[in-house]
Parts: sequence; C-alpha cells; structure tokens
Amino acid sequence: MYLTYNLLFDMLHHMKRAIPELIGMGQLQREATRTIRRIAHEGQEAFIVSHNKPQAVLLSLRRYQELRALEEAKQKEEGEVLAIIARGDEEFALGKTVTKKSLRHLL
Repeated sequence: MYLTYNLLFDMLHHMKRAIPELIGMGQLQREATRTIRRIAHEGQEAFIVSHNKPQAVLLSLRRYQELRALEEAKQKEEGEVLAIIARGDEEFALGKTVTKKSLRHLL
C-alpha cells in the first residue's frame, strides 16, 4: 500500500483531532491571544497543563455550544424516558397490564 500525500494529510489531520493539544501554563501566559484565536478558529479544544497534569480545558465557543446542545438533548431524552417509565408504573398500579399471550397476535 502506498500513501499519497492527500491520504497522509487526512490521516494526520484525524490524528490531530483525536489527540488533544496540550498547552503549558507558561506558554499560555506568553501566547494567550494567539492561542485563543487559534483554538477559536480551529473549533477545537486544548488541555491547559501545569507540571504535566491537566488543570483546565480551553474550548472554542463553537465547540462549547456543540457540547451544550448534546448535553441538553441527552437531558431531554432522559426526561422523556423517565416520563415513560413513570406512566408505565402508574398503569401497572392501576392494573392496566397485558399478558405475553395477549401480545402474540401483534407479532
């Protein structure tokens, strides 16, 4: 298998997205404006590290909004599932149940 320039570029690009960027505290202090602009432009995130330990995450506004939308969708879905379960519990308490045999005709 031969790697073309485009294939290699795509592979490296995907690897870059999979491996988060690490930015040291000192580097962030020296290059804050440039770093923030780059993160905002790329729409990605970077870990801020101190003594090789992650301390914070720097996100672009776009990436933050994407994550918030996912979290809100997840919470909405969880609420819907809990409402279905509650309704099922209420119906069970009222005796509104069916047997497995009575469901066979639906199959």
